[in-house]
Amino acid sequence: MRASSVYLVIGTLALGIFAAHGQSLKPKDPAEVTKASEHIAQRNENCRRLARAQHLHFLKRYRFMRDCKRQ
Repeated sequence: MRASSVYLVIGTLALGIFAAHGQSLKPKDPAEVTKASEHIAQRNENCRRLARAQHLHFLKRYRFMRDCKRQ
């Protein structure tokens, strides 16, 4: 009895999570895909330039790039 109630709670939570993420955030229109791709490339290039200006190497550069892209 107790195990079935646990499964019921887990199932309800999982259903709520999947329902909340029902719509995809990815653009489907080719123009939107191109625009999103260019935005990502521009952001990466800006982060690369900042890292290069700060003379960061290897692990510090990797961490900087990761954090910069998240902003």
